[in-house]
Amino acid sequence: MPEHSNSGRSTAERSSLTDQEELEALQDDMKAVGEPDEKIANVSRVAAVDREFFADIRELYRRKRMHEEPIGRPFATPYPAYLGEFMLGADPDERPVCVTRQQLNEHMLVVGRSGAGKTTFFYNMMSLLDGVDIPFLVFDFKNDYRHVVDEFDLTVINWQDLKFNPLQPPPGVRIEQWGEVLADTWSHAVGLLNASRNHFLGNLRVLYNLYDEQMADGAYPSLFELRDVVAAQEIPYASPRYRYKERVENRLTGMLGFGGDIFECSTGFPIEELLDRNVVVELQEPNQDVQTFMVEVLLTWLFYYRDAQGHRDGLRHAVLFDEAKQVFDVHREQNVDTPQPPITSLMGRVREFGEALVVADHEPSKLSDSLKANTNLKVWMSLGSGHDTQEMAETFGIEDDEVGFTRTLERGEAVVKAASCDPVPVRLPPYFVEKSTTEEVVRERMQSVLDELAYGERVRPDRFLEVVGRHWETTDATDDTDAETDEDGGAVGDVAEAVLASVNDQPFLSMSQRYDAVDVGAKTGNEAKNQLVALELVREVEVDTRKPGRNPKLLELTEAGKEVLAERGYDVVATGRRGVVHRYWQQQIKEYYEADGFSVEIESAVSDGFVDVYAETTGEVVAVEVARSPEHEVANVRKCLGLDVDRVEVATLEEGVRERIEAAVRDEFDGVPDQVVFVDVAEYV
Repeated sequence: MPEHSNSGRSTAERSSLTDQEELEALQDDMKAVGEPDEKIANVSRVAAVDREFFADIRELYRRKRMHEEPIGRPFATPYPAYLGEFMLGADPDERPVCVTRQQLNEHMLVVGRSGAGKTTFFYNMMSLLDGVDIPFLVFDFKNDYRHVVDEFDLTVINWQDLKFNPLQPPPGVRIEQWGEVLADTWSHAVGLLNASRNHFLGNLRVLYNLYDEQMADGAYPSLFELRDVVAAQEIPYASPRYRYKERVENRLTGMLGFGGDIFECSTGFPIEELLDRNVVVELQEPNQDVQTFMVEVLLTWLFYYRDAQGHRDGLRHAVLFDEAKQVFDVHREQNVDTPQPPITSLMGRVREFGEALVVADHEPSKLSDSLKANTNLKVWMSLGSGHDTQEMAETFGIEDDEVGFTRTLERGEAVVKAASCDPVPVRLPPYFVEKSTTEEVVRERMQSVLDELAYGERVRPDRFLEVVGRHWETTDATDDTDAETDEDGGAVGDVAEAVLASVNDQPFLSMSQRYDAVDVGAKTGNEAKNQLVALELVREVEVDTRKPGRNPKLLELTEAGKEVLAERGYDVVATGRRGVVHRYWQQQIKEYYEADGFSVEIESAVSDGFVDVYAETTGEVVAVEVARSPEHEVANVRKCLGLDVDRVEVATLEEGVRERIEAAVRDEFDGVPDQVVFVDVAEYV
């Protein structure tokens, strides 16, 4: 679709502008020396469009800030004493700020905007842990830590070389228990609701049963075999379980697409052996679902392993990672329909196992309450968002003037708070790293190390092959098919639900086409339709095509119908305020122009709204508005004329409406513009 706006700046003009990050730095300096908000706003307005002025004013306030006291007071003095084995930095009086093993074992949360120094902080934490022989595991989403491979004797495992089978339980953990845990973890990571989680678990139990002999010998099915079992299961389209199967299969296929090499094994690397080393797992390239799942499932594996082995004698290992909200997401935690990952409930008791979590993020307002509540230590670096600043102020329990001080924090500065202790400003030490180690180099160096880590190739026993080699019918091992019931006791049965779902997916089918789509006869289909109408989940609408013969009858979802589908885990299509008749004609017009070779878009976004149908081909552009009443159509015509199209078609459903719209257009434009034509919708059929 062509660009209709002529207001864009030239490349030269854009290059003279000041970017947002630079402006925010200037504003921070002005706030730090106490300038009023009005002056800051006025200066920012000029600096945004004049780089020379920006450079001069920024230097002025940078120098001024160096000689001014920061706003607020840097917390109560004398500063509280932080004593312990791990030195994080120094307070303004140059006294070391340290934490104990016990405090670190109760987890640490680090927050700060991009560039505030979180990665440097992690380098220093790795150095501290290595110095006292506490091994650590780092999940690396940016490939930052390969550059210190020699300094900490790291085992760096790039995702392409990693072998991990999530269906293989930790040593000492029962297969039945691990299946439940894995279903919750996987469903949370890929965003499935409880009903689909139950479908996943039912198929996982079937798969484990098919492998009982192999598992006795230490060989386990993989996610690939689970995907095959789900795909082979034969479920009627009319059954609600068909939707659960479809979702689970799609998520498994997506997981095994880009990140499939990780799971291509029957037994993975011995994780329990890696816990005695300093390990970095590089996960930059896989998609976010794979990243989130890998972190969640490995953390969960680790904690269940520690519990099963009875490891409860103090700090023995640490896990570090940035982008904590991928796992500890406040929105997912608050969604009661989403399975909660075991890691959420384990946060409060994992300290018993000697595992320390050190996690970071640049948006603390998006982190789960369980994470913030279960981290003893918190490190607050410079934040870019006022909302995030307020979130941390509430977490720290500090006053407004102390909040003001946090806005002056530079890179390498922070405020540290331990539970039951007052916060203290800290200057963090630098860590100098030459980032020159390439992926090729680190993978080649690690090859000999990884060769020592045994893993098992996938196995596919005869019992499994018999099942996936033919379609099979089963009921899920868990009950996920409870019917929706209205206040009078009416229930949405399997066929009715299939019809309801088809209205969402394919709204313009005739009744006979719809019954064919859900694979039922006319009698059964009509019974299901009548049930949905009686429950007020759909309404029946007749479309006047203005052609001889019977008019098509469509079904339209009511708000109650949309709620039922959403509660059952369907993705309800957003239709806005357009009714089904309006959308039916949009679709007819789209198909009409596509048949003539046009590229067509429905509800095409333009600068001041949307065009019902926008059709474009070489040398011709047409905008079509479907008009059911005279109201607003003059404005729609003006909007379309402003797009520099070759023709504006006003498609009308009634002759009387057409006459009134045409009269209104003639009055507005002193005649009908040459590009505007009025078309009866019947011409598009």
